[in-house]
Amino acid sequence: MSEVVEKEIRPENVRVIRLGHGANCSSIGSVVDTLFVSAVVGGAVIAAVLAALKKEAIAAEAPKPPDPTEEGTKLRD
Repeated sequence: MSEVVEKEIRPENVRVIRLGHGANCSSIGSVVDTLFVSAVVGGAVIAAVLAALKKEAIAAEAPKPPDPTEEGTKLRD
């Protein structure tokens, strides 16, 4: 059987110490996170712009003449 040899980690053996979000992730993992967040933000921005630019149909109706049978709308003599 092979024997496991534990070595001490010395400063000259360490290249980079990463801090922050996804410190131990591969670079592709960070890219996927960034793409997901940018897609969500981009979708929200597009939805907001389209909602602001939406045109509503203008419907104009001619006013109806008063109904003389209703109370308070009798024509004066």
